[in-house]
Amino acid sequence: MLDYKLNTMRNILIILLILPLSLFSQTTENMPEAKSFSLGIVPQYTAINGMRFDLDFSLKNKPNHCIVVAPQLYISTRGNWDWDYKSMAGAGLELQYKIFLNEKPGNEAVYFAYGPVFNYFSVTDEGLTVKEFIDNGGNYIGLVEQEMTTNIFKLGGNFLIGVKFTLGESLYIDPYIGLGIRFSFDDKTTGLHGYYNEWWGDMGYSGTLLVGGIRLGVFL
Repeated sequence: MLDYKLNTMRNILIILLILPLSLFSQTTENMPEAKSFSLGIVPQYTAINGMRFDLDFSLKNKPNHCIVVAPQLYISTRGNWDWDYKSMAGAGLELQYKIFLNEKPGNEAVYFAYGPVFNYFSVTDEGLTVKEFIDNGGNYIGLVEQEMTTNIFKLGGNFLIGVKFTLGESLYIDPYIGLGIRFSFDDKTTGLHGYYNEWWGDMGYSGTLLVGGIRLGVFL
């Protein structure tokens, strides 16, 4: 089961990464080639059994504008500090259009960014499911607690403000904060999605939230 989830997550991640890059190349085919590229990570994702990579593509004709493609991958065979599920696997993608307030970003560049977010999680845990049974010749329907797998889908968007500090010629650190909104649903009428909606960090959260973190990366 775990190998199947890993293969599924890998395929989803590849699709989520290739699709936006394909769309971006089609919509910018008349633009000059990107001036620069940087690769970053967001360390706090490890707290939720995930990892995230940020790919920044600067626009040559607009040096203070860039496109950010941020694929994410999640995997765990046990619960974390927040939930005690049996296993979890997931993937995600965040797209950002980033505009630096400096015409030519220097060592300290203030920016704002906005864009959509998509997440998918497959969670295996104990939950209540509907089951038919026969008692004294009669057919009944009841709820039983058993292991079940629920697929959770989360859509939303973010609006961020941050400051990108360049360290030397190739490194950067980028603290950011902002607001976001999420809409979550699952693939079952009696799925586990509702159990994972207690605060904005949950897999099944729906509502508004604060977004913040620190990116670390290199210019390539």
